[in-house]
Amino acid sequence: MERLPYIDEHAITIDANRADTWSALLRVMCRDPRDPSTVPVGFVLDECRAPARFALKGRHWFAVYRWVFELDALDATAGTRLRAATWAAFPGIHGKAYRALVISTGAHRVVVRRTLKRVAASVLAERRQIGEAAADYADIFEVPLAAGDARTAEQTFRDGLGDKPGTRGNLVGWIHRHVLRLRLGQARSPDHLIGWRIVRSDPDELVLATSGTLMRGELTLRRQDGRRAVLTTRLHYRQKLAARTVWALVGPLHRIVAPRLMERSARGGLETEALTAREAASNRGIAAR
Repeated sequence: MERLPYIDEHAITIDANRADTWSALLRVMCRDPRDPSTVPVGFVLDECRAPARFALKGRHWFAVYRWVFELDALDATAGTRLRAATWAAFPGIHGKAYRALVISTGAHRVVVRRTLKRVAASVLAERRQIGEAAADYADIFEVPLAAGDARTAEQTFRDGLGDKPGTRGNLVGWIHRHVLRLRLGQARSPDHLIGWRIVRSDPDELVLATSGTLMRGELTLRRQDGRRAVLTTRLHYRQKLAARTVWALVGPLHRIVAPRLMERSARGGLETEALTAREAASNRGIAAR
């Protein structure tokens, strides 16, 4: 295939070894994970070197393209860095218009990042199926939601955090980084919350994950029946004795902060409902005049 211009690269760190990440990648990208050639419509398999490199290519009237996934082992944490790079050419006037449609609008970036998150989520799903998700520590906190609360799980969590981290939020971030030794990203971004990666964000479920030298963790917020929000924390210790000792100190603070986060999340729904009611009343007043 001809040499193509570089477009971009996106990456995600997954708390799994390369073999497990490779299996998850094939489950996401192939109609039959046992046959790497069963790639999505519009692509053909270009290269397949398990568990390191998975490359697709394709072409149509408006573009010639190549999509390459590479898996790098992270020796310090037994994790994997999954990278997705794109090369493409857009010949002619129609090609330039197509590039503006898929690249300049950010649609391509959204699709790639969503694909990477699907791979990370597939790793978690597989662990649950084989029972690997049994945690060294787990707790659950639940709050009722207001009637008619239509927020997504992610928005519910964000409402609990508030607009700014504040002193308590900064302290929690410091403890996560320097005491629990977790790897953190941005405190808040489209891909992170409290520095943890968003690996799944469905209307009724949000899953955050991170890891470090002592442990890896998962935070799951589920909306159940539109009436309750349930926050589950799971920790999987890498260094059993050290992690257990550190969590014995940090755990009590977590069991204070997590319920308060959920209470603020529930209040956020009530405030949204009240604001909606005020806006509706205002609109009725304007219509009456």
